[in-house]
Amino acid sequence: MSFLRVQLLAKNFISKRIWLILLSLIFLLMLLMEKEQSFEEIVDRTVLQPRKYDGSWRNLTEKEKRSLSVLGRILYLEEDRPPQQNRTFLILFWKYGKYIKNRHLNFYSGKNHDPLESCSVKNCAFSFNDKDLKKADMVVSHLHRMKGVQDLPSTRGNLGQIWAFLTDESPFNTFLASKVKLSDFNGKFNWSMSYRMDSDVPVPYGRTRKFSPHIFPQEEKVPKRRDKLVAILGSNCGGRNHRWNYVKKLNMSIEVDVFGGCGNKTACPGHFKSDCPAINSYLFYLSFENSNCNEYITEKVFWNAYHKNSIPIIMGYDKKTYEKLLPPRSFLHVDDFASPKDLADFIISLNKTDEYKSYFRWKTSYEILNEHGYFKTRSYHFCRICEALNFNEKKVKQYNDIETFWSQSKDCSVR
Repeated sequence: MSFLRVQLLAKNFISKRIWLILLSLIFLLMLLMEKEQSFEEIVDRTVLQPRKYDGSWRNLTEKEKRSLSVLGRILYLEEDRPPQQNRTFLILFWKYGKYIKNRHLNFYSGKNHDPLESCSVKNCAFSFNDKDLKKADMVVSHLHRMKGVQDLPSTRGNLGQIWAFLTDESPFNTFLASKVKLSDFNGKFNWSMSYRMDSDVPVPYGRTRKFSPHIFPQEEKVPKRRDKLVAILGSNCGGRNHRWNYVKKLNMSIEVDVFGGCGNKTACPGHFKSDCPAINSYLFYLSFENSNCNEYITEKVFWNAYHKNSIPIIMGYDKKTYEKLLPPRSFLHVDDFASPKDLADFIISLNKTDEYKSYFRWKTSYEILNEHGYFKTRSYHFCRICEALNFNEKKVKQYNDIETFWSQSKDCSVR
């Protein structure tokens, strides 16, 4: 065999190897692209500059806007934050502070965390020692644990000290330890701290923010149609709104998988200390609150539905309230359906077409923030207190009739 022929064969062999390598790379790239497209992307990937937020979408009335504290206007109307004050504030969590510390500072992890991490201000110190009463700028009382007005300090520690009540539960469940009349606390507190946006210190379970999609499009994905449609997680098998009766009736027309203490305990413990991965694969989640109260929107919506990329089906207060606090066209409300069967029929029909994808379009312009410390996630309770002390007006204020702000009759409904 001549040298030239050997050289030609060698070139052909090398060329074939190069082509094989190129074809292999193209095939591998196609596989990666196919995997990436197993979910349908609905927005562009381009990132241009930091997000600009807009709070006008809530369409709050002028009365509702006036009811907001300075901190409330920052959180819900996206107003600018004033500068941090040039001093250090001391906040005392009175008597039952260990419960707040365990959830909102340690996140049930057993580890101490920086209470002001990711906070806009840093000039606060926190105490759980009642001996610091005289030095504290603010005293926070956790109503859920209190046995009565006798649990409060006998007198204020210093002139100008702010007393605030904290409740993360609805007016039906404000007190856990005993049956206490809320009116007993008339004239005791200066500030409120609750999930409601008109609180002096708003601490909602989660928040919705709107941004400009042309400034910073959010890369999000819409799930494909799923075989598993409806799930609910619960450890409290009661509720004044008869939510579990509704679940039973719904289950007669469509399969509902129940996890937690009210269903499959093995798959999920059903408590906010630990997450429930079993509900990740469902297209719809029954976000049925234990009370139908104004703005009482919990992790059942923000975490178990939105965080899991599911569509929440809500049982709670009136739909108009949710429209001010949640992304538009992102949820279903049971009040829109004449019966559980009608809801089941709608779910089934929605899953048969691409129409269900419209319930995920909000992700191009809105984001959901979880801020309440469940499932070992970050809580912003300590941050919000510090921000309120820095930003809120210091005019004299007192809740002389606390039930005009917080009560079952004013804020809640029974189905």
